[in-house]
Amino acid sequence: MAGREKQSLRNRLGPVCYDRRLTFALFAVNTVMHDSSPPDSPLAARLRAFQDGMTRSEARIAQWLILNETGLAVETGASIAAKTGVSEITVSRFLRRIGFRGIAELKAEIGSPAASLHIHAADRYMRLLEGELGTLLRRDADAILGLGAQIGRPEWAEAIGALFRADEVFVTGFQTVRGLAEDFARRLSIVRGSVRFMAAHDGGLVEWVPSDRRAQEKRALILVDMVPYAREAEVVVRTARRLGIEVVVITDELNTWARAHTPYVFHAATKVGAFLESTGPLATLLNLVTHAVAAEDPDKARRRVGDWPSVLRELGLY
Repeated sequence: MAGREKQSLRNRLGPVCYDRRLTFALFAVNTVMHDSSPPDSPLAARLRAFQDGMTRSEARIAQWLILNETGLAVETGASIAAKTGVSEITVSRFLRRIGFRGIAELKAEIGSPAASLHIHAADRYMRLLEGELGTLLRRDADAILGLGAQIGRPEWAEAIGALFRADEVFVTGFQTVRGLAEDFARRLSIVRGSVRFMAAHDGGLVEWVPSDRRAQEKRALILVDMVPYAREAEVVVRTARRLGIEVVVITDELNTWARAHTPYVFHAATKVGAFLESTGPLATLLNLVTHAVAAEDPDKARRRVGDWPSVLRELGLY
């Protein structure tokens, strides 16, 4: 993607995003990266003032509120509790602790502009079915549109650049998202070479044993994870960083551990009210990674895709 196009994208999406640095710490990405960034929103500033004394549950609620501020006009205490995995009373107590008498007062402070932004986005949707499934479709659409805040962060371009420049890219995922990670690895390998899925349980990370012959090569890991977080996920990330491997984490909105190990943590909302968490927004985010890596050198990616049929043809699969 050309530099002018990247800057245009950032201008359209807006420059401010919030994420996790440590388990209980919230921070403004652009405030760290650029001194000229706009100030925090009133809600974010209020939450930052309380960050030092937050419990794990409170930190989870605070992060969710910041990542979903523009959609709070249509939320309730019960819906926030369901999406953050805490009780409704915990949400209520947290709101009182940070100075709100309830969700209505929180919405009043945010004001109508945020509600207007949410409604404006909803007006762009195609007509959806009525009833429960239509509601789930709209929520999934909300979550996908919310990815704009993630790819507008300066870390996004840095992460994509690292994945493009890496001599070898590893992909891993656990439990219910392993299949998603495997599919992504195959798709990424279509647009760039030397991509492979790895499973710590299968190979014991033997792929990362140092090699004198390839000592100067750059390596990167993309880890996909969501609730309930795999026990070995943090161990794998920590091991990768110790070995000098760049790490990108694609995860859900409740992940608070990854930021301690890498700045390249990108969140997708998965709590849309379905029986299980939605993996749709995660899949969309991974699709955007594939596209962005290819867009770093589109001619090279097109040549690779064009050369593939000559290798594939003899298999007679299509």
